[in-house]
Amino acid sequence: MPRHLRVAERAQLVASSGASRVGWSNVVVSPQYDDLSILTEDPDHLVQCLADTANDSGHGIPGLRPVEVEGAGDALLLKHHPTGALLRMRYHSYYTPDQRTPPWFFPTNWRRLRRDPQLGTQERNAFDAIPSMHEDAVDLLAGLVARLTCRRGDEGWAVGWLISNPTPRPFREQSGFDFIQLWGDDTNWTLQWGGCSAVPTSDVVRVLTHPVIGIPGARAVTSSETRGEVHLRKASLILELHDVPVSEYFGSENRVELDEVHR
Repeated sequence: MPRHLRVAERAQLVASSGASRVGWSNVVVSPQYDDLSILTEDPDHLVQCLADTANDSGHGIPGLRPVEVEGAGDALLLKHHPTGALLRMRYHSYYTPDQRTPPWFFPTNWRRLRRDPQLGTQERNAFDAIPSMHEDAVDLLAGLVARLTCRRGDEGWAVGWLISNPTPRPFREQSGFDFIQLWGDDTNWTLQWGGCSAVPTSDVVRVLTHPVIGIPGARAVTSSETRGEVHLRKASLILELHDVPVSEYFGSENRVELDEVHR
C-alpha cells in the first residue's frame, strides 16, 4: 500500500474517537497530574463520547475503561490502561456551583461501557495508529488542554474549547460545521478547528504564552486571527482556524500526496 494511503487510513482510524465532542457541552477542565477532571452537568452523558460502549467497536479513546462511581454520582472515574492515566467526569452545575452531588443520577451509559482492560483488535489498531509524541509536545498539548476553558474578559480573549466562543464577538457566518482536528508526529503538531462560534487563533496563542497563566517557556512565533504558531523547547504547534476541514489528516509533508489521491 502506498505510504500516503496508509497514513490517511491511520488518521481516519484515530479520528473515529468521539473525544472532540466533549467540547460541544458546557464543560470546565480541571487538570491534575495524571488525574484530569472534566466538570459537567451530565457526566454520564459525556462518557459515551470518550469510551467504547460496544464490543470493540473502535469508538472512543482506545483503552479507556470505567473504574468506579465516586460519592453519590458526583464523579465517574475512568482509567486509561495503556498509560495508567486517570480521568474524572465530575458533576458541576453552572447555576449552583456549590452543589457537588447531582440532584439525580442515572448511570445508563456508564453501565454500558466496556470493562475488559485488554484492548480489542480495533482498539489496538487505533492505539497503534496514534503518532509518536515528543515529551516537549506532550507538555505543550497538555498545557493547551488544561487551558481550554480559560478566558479574560478585561483583555478580550477566551479559548472556549476552540469552538464555543464565550465572548460577545460576531459569529463566523460563512463558516461550516464545528470541528476540531489534531495531527502531527514527534515534535511537530497542527491543530485545526472551525465553526460559527470558533475562537480566533490569536486567543489560543495568547493563553499559551500569557505572562501569568501561560505555559512557562512557551513563545509565540506567529499570531493572527486565523493562524498562529507556538514553540515550547523542541516542540512546535501550528494553530489554524478554517471554515471547513482542510483534509483528513494533517502531516504537512503528506498533504500534497493526499490531494493527489483525492484527484
